[in-house]
Order: sequence, then C-alpha cells, then structure tokens
Amino acid sequence: MRVQVAISACMMSGLVCAASQPARAQERADHASQGSETEGFREILVTAQRRSQPLRDVPISITALAGDDLAASGVNDIRNLGNLVPGLTFTTQGTFAQPTIRGVQSSVSITGSEYPIAIHVDGFYQPNQVANIFDLPDVARVEVLKGPQGTLFGRNATGGAIMIFTRDPEFTTAGDFRLRYGRYVGGGANASGQFATCAFLTTPLVADRVAASVSAHFDRIGGYLTDDRTGSAVGRVESWSMRARLLFVPAEGLRLLVTGFADHRRDDAAASAQPLNGNTIAQFYPPALIPTRRYHLASELKDSVVPTRSEHHGVTLRADVDIGNAATLTSLTGYTVTDAVTTSDIDAAFAPQCPFPRCLNYNINYGPSRTFQQELTFASRQMGALSFVAGYFFYRDNSDSLTNLNPPLNPDGSLVPGGVGIVNNAAEVRTRAYAGFGELTWDLTDRLHLIGGLRYSVENKEGTARRGISGTPFDFGGLPRARVWSPRVSARFDLSEAANVYATFSRGFKSGVIDSQGFTNEPALPEKINSYEIGTKVGTQTYSLSAAAYLYDYTDLQVQFFNGTRTLIGNAADARIIGIDLDASAEVAPGLRLRVAGSWLPEARYRDFPSAIIFALPNTPTGMKQTVIDASGKRILKAARLGGTISADYSAETGAGLLEVNGTVAYTSGFSWELTDRVRTVKHALLSGQVALTPRASPVRIAIFARNITGQSVVTGTLLAAAIDGVEYSVPRQVGFSLDRRF
Repeated sequence: MRVQVAISACMMSGLVCAASQPARAQERADHASQGSETEGFREILVTAQRRSQPLRDVPISITALAGDDLAASGVNDIRNLGNLVPGLTFTTQGTFAQPTIRGVQSSVSITGSEYPIAIHVDGFYQPNQVANIFDLPDVARVEVLKGPQGTLFGRNATGGAIMIFTRDPEFTTAGDFRLRYGRYVGGGANASGQFATCAFLTTPLVADRVAASVSAHFDRIGGYLTDDRTGSAVGRVESWSMRARLLFVPAEGLRLLVTGFADHRRDDAAASAQPLNGNTIAQFYPPALIPTRRYHLASELKDSVVPTRSEHHGVTLRADVDIGNAATLTSLTGYTVTDAVTTSDIDAAFAPQCPFPRCLNYNINYGPSRTFQQELTFASRQMGALSFVAGYFFYRDNSDSLTNLNPPLNPDGSLVPGGVGIVNNAAEVRTRAYAGFGELTWDLTDRLHLIGGLRYSVENKEGTARRGISGTPFDFGGLPRARVWSPRVSARFDLSEAANVYATFSRGFKSGVIDSQGFTNEPALPEKINSYEIGTKVGTQTYSLSAAAYLYDYTDLQVQFFNGTRTLIGNAADARIIGIDLDASAEVAPGLRLRVAGSWLPEARYRDFPSAIIFALPNTPTGMKQTVIDASGKRILKAARLGGTISADYSAETGAGLLEVNGTVAYTSGFSWELTDRVRTVKHALLSGQVALTPRASPVRIAIFARNITGQSVVTGTLLAAAIDGVEYSVPRQVGFSLDRRF
C-alpha cells in the first residue's frame, strides 16, 4: 500500500476487510432489532468542491462508494475499482499504476513522470506511479471524479481524480481483528493460498481532546504462477504495514490529525510477463524455453520472476480551523519517501544463447523519491447567495533512478549484489510547482446555481543524468517553465428538491515529461483537455440516478514507446472523446438493493497523430521492425467502447442472525494496448459474490466469498517492445472465507 494518510492497512491484497464502515458496524450490532425493515439510502456526502455536499448537488460526474459496498463487491485493492466505477479501467505497465477514465490515460512511466488521473488519499496527492498499486486500508468511502479537475485539485487531474478516504481515530474505544484465507484455483494457475490478518484499535487518550489509532497488517500469497524450468510455484506477494495516528482537539474549532506510517511490499507477480502467442525474439536462439500457457513463466532470472520491492514511509499533518461562522481553514502538510526496485527479462523466456542487446535483463531502482506538499484551503460558509473556496498549493519532488542493463547474475539467476550492468544510467528529475486557486458559487435563484473557478499554476521541471558511474553529467533542457490557467464554469438548475440538470465546462493540464532515460532534450510537452459535460442527477430515499454526456478536446497527448533498450517519449497532436455515463441504484424490495452502471464511448480517436510508432511483425533475430505510421483516425489505446456493472445486495434477519448476500458482474467490451491492434484485452465479464452471517448477539461475522467465479483470464498489464509482445494476466479464480471480530 502506498498512502500518505492512512489509519489502518486492514484491507488485504485480494481480500477486503469487510464492514469497515461505522454504519455497517452499527447495522450488525443492532441487527436483532431491525428485522427486515430498511432505512432507505444513506446519503453520501462528497468533497469534490472542497466542502462537504450531497453528491447530487455537485455538477460533475462522480461515482461515490461506501467502504462496505466495496468490500461486499470484492474490491480488494485500488486495481479493482473499475469493477464498480463506469468509465474507469485500471491497468498496469509492469509495476506502474495506469488507470484510464473515459479514455484518458498515458503510457509514460519514466522517472519524474506523473499520471493524468490524480490519486489522493485523505486529501494528499500521490505522485509516484510505482507507489500507486496498493490495498484499500480501512476505507470509509471512495470518490471517483470524472473529467478535468484542474481548478480545485490541480496537478495532473486531466482525466479525473480518484479520492480515497479512510477512518479517523475516534473518542470511543473500538477495534477489530480480522483473519482471511483464500485459494486461487483453475484456469492454468497454480493452486495457491492467500493468508491475511490485520488488527485495528482506536481509543481516547484524553476525553474529547486526544484520540489515537494504531494498526498493523500482514498479507501473503504463496504464488499462483508456475516456473516452467522447475515446475515450482512462483509469484509470491508479501506486504505489511504499520500506522499510528493522533487526533488532537485542543480547543473548540481546532482539529489536528498527525499520521506516521511505514509500508513494505514485495510482489513477484506484478511485472512477470509472458510472450503473447509465443511472440518473443528468444524463439530465434535455441535452445530456448518459451512459456505458452497462461500463468506460466520462464527466464534466466531466479524462479523466472521479476521481483518488485517497494518501501514507502512518511508523516503528514492535517489541521482544520473553524473561523467563527465565516469559514473553515484547512492545512495539509506531508512529507514522504518512496523507494522501489524492479528486475525484468525483456524477452520473457529462458534463452541463455540470446546475446545482448537482442535479449537483456534490466534492473531499475526508482528512488529515492522525496516529496513535500503544502496546501491551504479557505472554504467560506454560505453568505447569503454566495460562497467561495480559495487556496494555495506548493509541491516539491526530487525523483532519482538508477538503470542497469544486463546486470551480472549468480548461477541461480539472482542478481549479484552491487553488480554493475553493461549499460548503467542514473537520472534525477526535480519538480517545483506553485498554484493559487479559487471558486465562487452564486445561488442566482432558489433553483439556479452558478459556479466559476480558476487556478493559476506555475511549474519548473529540470533534471540531470549520467551514463556510467563516473560519466559526464547531462543536463536536460527543452522543458520551459509552465504557466497555466485552468478554468471551470458550471450551471445547475434544480427541477425539484430531489432532481437537477447541469452543464459544466472545465480544463485540465498535465505536466510535461523530461526524457530522463533516453538522454535527449526532446521532452513530452504538457497536455491539455477541454471538457464539455451536461448531465442530470436524481436522489430520493428509494432510488438514485446520475447520467452525463460529455465531449473532450484533447491536445498534445503524451505517449511512450520502448524499443528494448531505451524509452521513446513524445506527443500525439490531437484527439476527441465523446461518451455517456449512467449510474442508477434502487431499493426494489425490503433489504434488496440493485445497482446498474455503465459507460459508452462511441468516439475515442486520435484526430491527428502522424508520427506514431509501432513494432511490426514478423519478429526476427534482431526484433520487430520499428515503424512510423499515421495513426490519425485510430481508436485511443485502452479506451473500451462499452463497460458496466450490475450488482445486487440483500440483507435480512433470519433465525440464525443477520444474513448478507452480494453478487456483482462487471463487463468490458475490450480494448487495444498498441496501435496494430495485435495485443488486446478481449471482451469479458467478471462475476464475484459473497455470503456473510452475523449470528445473533455475536460480535463475529463469518463470510465465504468467490472472486472471478467463471475463471476469466484477460490481459491487465503489458511489456511491449521490439523484442516481444509481453502480457500479464488478471488474477485467477479465488474462493475463501473470512472471520471478523469486533470489540
């Protein structure tokens, strides 16, 4: 897990700690007296406009999900959010998290690059892609904001923002202990177990003044992959984390929350690719062992895996000050350090006769990455017909990397400690950013509400690099200081107390990228989106509806290609995206709730992309030919035409206790990973379910679950280069049980 503010890491990889919500805990505590009655929908408050508001009053498209809904639907970590959020597809490039919202995404993953979908945890921006694959720790709710969020959230929210909120310490002693076991089975995967446990405790230290929470978690997967050289199970995943938080309320109207944390994750499956349809350069250098079955690997590396290790630690402070009846002032201060290392076999096969640079291993140390951020936000109370938000943001990041091509290996395939590769590159990218922002809301009438907002951002990005340990430093140039205005204008008209229609124009901006691996002064320039959206929202005690139609004009899309020894970056000139979102929920019977959500992208294409790079078949002893094509008119990569989810939740009091049943189906029509349409995620539907029982007068909840019930195996990550079409597959079927004990 990689977060800057966290309470508990009690949600394990592959297994969400269910019922982290106080609302769900209270439901269980009181279930004996509730019978089959329902209280209708819980109104979800969101902070998309920097103040707490009902979701239906915010004139942008948002999917908001409570923690217990995520748990019941089998959303085990951030990568599974796409199963519940229309328009969101969460993919990876090796160890890099690369979500797509409404077709907006990026393939750039080099040192100092950031992503166009901004991830925030408890208000803190998470800039490092290698740190953004994490479990969902004790989540209270998740808000996925769609469309550019540049005015209020600024940095790199071109396509939207994923906002994760966790539980705060409480002034009542409470806690839980959770034990989970699951087993991966079928589909060619090795039968492997997953064991996870976590504990969380919160208690007051000084009545109504000081409260604390501490937590710890451990998670282990034995490995559902198979090494074809030895036949042994590989792909181990181990993670642990510890958290300590102190909440101070020294005076009325003043609230201070301090968090310290340390996280560790080793994941031997995150970047372990295999050749799609045997397409690897290794086939020309016998004797070679090329894996052909899904979830099977072969490599010169030890256990045929590409181990990934990451460390993340830091401290954060949130201060909230009530200024009488006028406003609330919020200060967010955070400092974090991230280190990650990954090793990979570029041909994804055992081919010891394949020479460098035709086949190679590489070892990259991403880090240390040291990030400091400070934000001040002033949110006024309602002043007659007006209210406003104003703020200032400062950001500093220093990101280092060290790349070894063909590092020396021991006879067992492990890296020689401190070994220097044939090519050894070091780079540092330094980013400094400042921004001032404001937004004014004017209630023109009781029904008509207008919003105008603007952000002014200034950003400096520079770097140095060195080939070889004692090589001459290279100073990057060509990325001038960025000065950007990001406006938003919205109008909302209330049809009734429960329904409204809205229209919004907004602009997003993503930072430029220095060519920190290629050692050139040819950066990827900043990209921009102009968004036009109209929609409607309805919310009552028994049903809710959100629907939106949008058009994006997308310029200077940042793109990346890897030719096997170096990364090439640049910009696609122009693209257009047109789509529709729909999200509807209804209480169709006492205790039974249905949700249907979907996204349709009839148009998502490059309008002007004359210099796109592809790797064309056939493969040869020197790799596939790197070719420049005109991709104008082609569909944007990783932009599924159709996606959606259907879920059902049922709870009822039985003679044995409170029974809870959930079923979820998530569908996507598929998408392409590269411009030849050769590497695709095919259309598929993922089915998950859970049945839980809380016996009468018992604090223990027992559940059985199944994820990916039909055993779908589809591409969720890639390693694409001149040497290979490398792919990684989705997590196989898992069945298991859990025991939760609350006190």
